[in-house]
Amino acid sequence: MFRKLRNRIIIITMTITTVVLVLSGVLIMVFSTSVRPEPRPVMGAEMQELGMSESGVQELYSPNRATYDDQDLKEFIRKDRKEGGERLLVTLLCVGAVIEVATFLIVFFASQKIVEPVKDSYDKQKMFIANASHELKTPLAVIQANMEALEVDKESEKWKANIENEISHANKLVLNLLQLAKMDAGNIEKGVVEDVDLKAEIEKHIEMFKPKFAGDISLKVSSENKMVALSKQDFLQVLDILLDNATKYGDKKISISLEKNGFAVTNDGATISKEDQEKVFDRFYQTDKSKDGSGLGLAIAKSLCERNGWKIVCESNRRTTKFAIAFSSH
Repeated sequence: MFRKLRNRIIIITMTITTVVLVLSGVLIMVFSTSVRPEPRPVMGAEMQELGMSESGVQELYSPNRATYDDQDLKEFIRKDRKEGGERLLVTLLCVGAVIEVATFLIVFFASQKIVEPVKDSYDKQKMFIANASHELKTPLAVIQANMEALEVDKESEKWKANIENEISHANKLVLNLLQLAKMDAGNIEKGVVEDVDLKAEIEKHIEMFKPKFAGDISLKVSSENKMVALSKQDFLQVLDILLDNATKYGDKKISISLEKNGFAVTNDGATISKEDQEKVFDRFYQTDKSKDGSGLGLAIAKSLCERNGWKIVCESNRRTTKFAIAFSSH
C-alpha cells in the first residue's frame, strides 16, 4: 500500500515537472523564432563561406541602401537562425534531461522519507489491533463456554440469552479485527487455487442461510460451465459475507445469479444511497445503525477480492441492492 503511495507521489511530481519543462521549452522556442534579428556585418570566415568580397559586403551595408534583400544575405540569415535554433533545442533537451533526472532522484528519496512516518504509525496501529484482538479472544471464549455450562432458571434464561448474544457478537468482532490485521500485515497466505463447483457450493450455503431468512432465497445459473479455478476458502468466505448481509437487510427475496466469470447476490428491501455506495466497503461503516453488525464484513470481502484479483461492486436502486463479484481470468 505504501509502495503504491510512494509511486503515486513520484509519478505525479514527475508528470508536473515534465509538463512544466515541455511548456517552457515550447515557449522559449516560439519566442526565439518569432524575433527577427537585425542584419549584422559579415566578417572573416563568414564572407568566405558566402563567397562575398569585402567591397560587396560594404555595399550591402551601405547607408544609402534602404533594404537588405540580397539573396545571399537572406540565405545566410536563414542558415544562421536555423543553426541557432538547433543549438537552442539541443541545449533545452540536455537541461531538461538533467532536471528530470535530478527531480526523480530527489523525489524518490524524499517520498520515502515522507512515507516512513505514516508507515510506522500504520504498522503500530495494525500491531495494536492484532495484539488487542488476540488478547480479547481467549477471555471471550472462556466466558462463552462458562455461560453455556451455567444452569439457570426460566426467569434468568432471557438474561443468559442476551449475554450469550452479546458475547457472540463481540467474539465475531474480535475475529474480524484479527483477520483484517493479519491481511494488512500480509500474514495470511492466499488460498490454494483449485477447481470449485460453484453451483454445488452456493446451493449448500443457501440451505445454511434459509433458517435465518423468512423470505425466499433462489439461485439462477446462466452458465453451463460450473467449475471455476479459484481459491475455494476465499470464495466461500465472500459468499457467506454477502449472504449474511442480504439476510440482514433483505425483505422477502434474495436471488443469487451465477455466471462463468462471477456471481451476484441481490436482495430487496433496504437500499443504499449513491453516497453510501462509495463508502459501503469502508471499515466500520454501516448504512443502517439499527442493524446488528460491526461494519467489517464487506471490508473483509473487498480485501479478499483484491488479493485474489477479483472485482466487487455495489449497485442499488429504489427496489434492490446487488453485490457483484467478477473473477479474474486465468
